[in-house]
Amino acid sequence: MKQIFVANPKGGCGKTTLATQIASYYAGQNQQVALVDHDNQQSSLDWLKCRPQGCAPIDPVKAYNGYNATVNGVDWSIHDMPAACSLDDLKDAIVGDAYLLIPILPSPTDIKAGVRFLMALNRDPWFAEANIKVGLVANRVRSNTNYFKVLVSFLEQVNMPLITSIRDTQNYIRAMDGGVGIFDLPPSRVVTDKEQWEPLLHWLSASP
Repeated sequence: MKQIFVANPKGGCGKTTLATQIASYYAGQNQQVALVDHDNQQSSLDWLKCRPQGCAPIDPVKAYNGYNATVNGVDWSIHDMPAACSLDDLKDAIVGDAYLLIPILPSPTDIKAGVRFLMALNRDPWFAEANIKVGLVANRVRSNTNYFKVLVSFLEQVNMPLITSIRDTQNYIRAMDGGVGIFDLPPSRVVTDKEQWEPLLHWLSASP
């Protein structure tokens, strides 16, 4: 089983959007997928409740308020971590090899929060010893804005790769509302979005 954790202590950065889209993609590839919701707001599980019956199935797993989050018998477990997620939360949740995706928005508050989180990761001996493949995702991006340029400049200075930039579009709102992924939407509408996902899916295809 491959594990993907989507985490950032800053709320509203798009963790649930990334987690659900990744889960939907792999389910559509005939993979057995568990979507593990660590947030008591249950946003990922709410998305899953809206999923049409004709879509590839995804196993819901509750991992908040003391629920047992043991996951077995799947190809992928996708973990949607909560806002205010700490390093201790990650240590408790991650067992074995894993991917860690960190979405960051192009705003002053989000960049500062991202700096603190990345610094905490780099300083922690647990992280240095663990086999965790970390990737950064610039999320809800409008490429013609100054703060997108600031975000890219910042990410180029850290020792973790910027995997891709995902644009700010209503396609993700429609997908979240309907319990589907962008890969389930009409192809002509999501050409640009699929192109932006290619680097991330290629990155996930390599072992952590």
